[in-house]
Amino acid sequence: MAEVLLGAILEEAVSKANSIATKQISCICNFKEELERLGDSLEIMKAFLQDAEEKQTKKNAVKLWLQRLKDVADQATDILVEFDHENFRRKLKIRNQIGRKVLDFLSPNNSILFRLKMANKIKGILKTLDDLNKLATDFGLQERATDPDPEYERPAVETDSILPRSIIVGREADVSKIVDLLVNPKDNEPLSVVPIVGVGGLGKTTIAKLVYNDLNVKNHFDHKFWVCVSHHLDVKKILEAMFENFPDYSSTSVPETMDAMIMNLKEKFKQAKGEKEQIKYLLVLDDVWDVEKWDELKDRLEEINEYGRNGVIVTTRKEAVASAVQVLSNQTHQPGRLEDEECWSIIKQLALTLSPMSHSLEPIGKEIAKQCRGVPLLAKVIGGTMSKERSRHAWSEIKKSGVWGSPDSVLVESVLKFSFDRLSSPSLKKCFSYCAMFPKDCCFEKEELVQLWLAEGFLGSSMAMVDIGDKYLNELLSNSLFQDVEKDKFGNIPTFKMHDILHELTLSISKSDTLIFQENSTSTTNECSHIRHLNVGCDGESLPEILTAVAPKVYSLFSEIDVFKKLSKRFTRLRVLKFVGATIICELPDSLRELKHLRYLDISKTSIRELPKSTIKLYNLQTLRLLGLPLFTFPDGLENLNSLKHLHFTNREVQPDNIGNLICLQTLPIFFVGSERGRSIEELGSLKELRGD
Repeated sequence: MAEVLLGAILEEAVSKANSIATKQISCICNFKEELERLGDSLEIMKAFLQDAEEKQTKKNAVKLWLQRLKDVADQATDILVEFDHENFRRKLKIRNQIGRKVLDFLSPNNSILFRLKMANKIKGILKTLDDLNKLATDFGLQERATDPDPEYERPAVETDSILPRSIIVGREADVSKIVDLLVNPKDNEPLSVVPIVGVGGLGKTTIAKLVYNDLNVKNHFDHKFWVCVSHHLDVKKILEAMFENFPDYSSTSVPETMDAMIMNLKEKFKQAKGEKEQIKYLLVLDDVWDVEKWDELKDRLEEINEYGRNGVIVTTRKEAVASAVQVLSNQTHQPGRLEDEECWSIIKQLALTLSPMSHSLEPIGKEIAKQCRGVPLLAKVIGGTMSKERSRHAWSEIKKSGVWGSPDSVLVESVLKFSFDRLSSPSLKKCFSYCAMFPKDCCFEKEELVQLWLAEGFLGSSMAMVDIGDKYLNELLSNSLFQDVEKDKFGNIPTFKMHDILHELTLSISKSDTLIFQENSTSTTNECSHIRHLNVGCDGESLPEILTAVAPKVYSLFSEIDVFKKLSKRFTRLRVLKFVGATIICELPDSLRELKHLRYLDISKTSIRELPKSTIKLYNLQTLRLLGLPLFTFPDGLENLNSLKHLHFTNREVQPDNIGNLICLQTLPIFFVGSERGRSIEELGSLKELRGD
């Protein structure tokens, strides 16, 4: 996977080096030639990647060469960001000194230290690249032509025609049987449990959703709850999810203890029952892997509602789980595999949406459908891949791929990896693998994901970066790498999800540079030397040591706890800081100004009520998200944030005054007009770059 991850890093560095070489600061500092040479050297290294990727499994020296290249590419990107930071600082100084007699921003005394520092760093990087070039020759690595980014060349396509629809075939009997088991239970238990068990990708979750939304189920059950379990069976989290899904949840805080949770849920069901004779609920537990706490959960689920016979659906890949939770032996449901014609039906709908099918393609497509072995997820994903390559040669190549010979136990993973490998560019692959930073069953927001890709540098450095992000997202959607696509009334796509097996693929692809630190994580500092993306979901004994080790190199930090405050000065490369929902975080340190690379800051739903004054020195900040904050104070000088393009908030009290000074804003979902100074509608007149769907 070095080619995928490193290819995206090199693409960003080459693009930025070429861009900065054309700016005035490169001429002022006499670095134009060095920057052009840096871009050329990185481009040469990029040409070696594919051959190095193939040879590293046989030669450990090549594997080490790739790691050295990744390190120097990171260093080059850091230097280029410093150039950008200095460029913004100088522009601000020009603006602030207009009208004065003396402009000292170009004086040798003010810029000599910067020039010396940059000269030494660039010299060191160019020497390392020369050494790596010589080693590549010694290793016999071959330069291979790299394709330009296809997003600049591929003609535009109609979004509605390429986005995957909900393609479900052959599941009517499965849904009917499970509905009957729930609505007409064969036992006298207060909790009727129906496990759905089968291999990954067979459609267990899809069937559960069809049952969940079935009219007979809606009429039979008064309340319905859906919980994605994924990891350990956490009784309290499951009950919390049920509590939060009651209609009046917004007016009630979540109880902290288990006993209080049970008492509150019992009271809610009692109130919901009212004058009715009974009240029943349906709970879906999706993607269950262990049953260590099942008996405790079952007791709690029976305890919270004593007014009717409730239903539970459990989806799992493990037969042992299904056996443990079932009440009667004949209540477990195992969906069958699809017929070959049904798989072909799915592939055909995805692969041939834009043009009539050639007679020469149908027999090849049917052979590919047969090789899907009745697994609908494979038919969807491979159909998405085939939609991009509608030629006899390409389909024949897919049909003859060795992945189809994989045993059943690894077939799904092998085919999904094959489809991933055929994505059109290293940057697009990196965008997909970045989704590993999010939890399973996460509901992705389109704008947020594209803004994160932008902050990470996956979208290049052109003016059309957001458009490129949209195109990348459409390609991933059309490849069926996302699912549960939601559309608003205007036909736009605000949210979508990812299948759990595809999420597992992102974790596998990105394991060399991404660490998800959760409960029971066993990572050590020896395994963290190359981590660039860190998600911290809980505290842990080894966390302080890991944070100390990874902080200087981390690009992205997602955290639900306050890991940032004590180590803020060590996160010198941080591009993304995301503290969503971390209510225990009340403030950000003034040392935030040291994060010269920071492009994305999200403190939504925290307890933070103001930004430190130093925030106005975050010259590279592109996105600021402040959703769900009741009150907020901005420091003076917000107009210094020359790169700020995306500002999100939900409450009137959070809207900054004089928003018209943020002249680069492209995204402003809401604006509250007021009579106060700096809040009139005229503020919007200065925002010439605002975009809308």
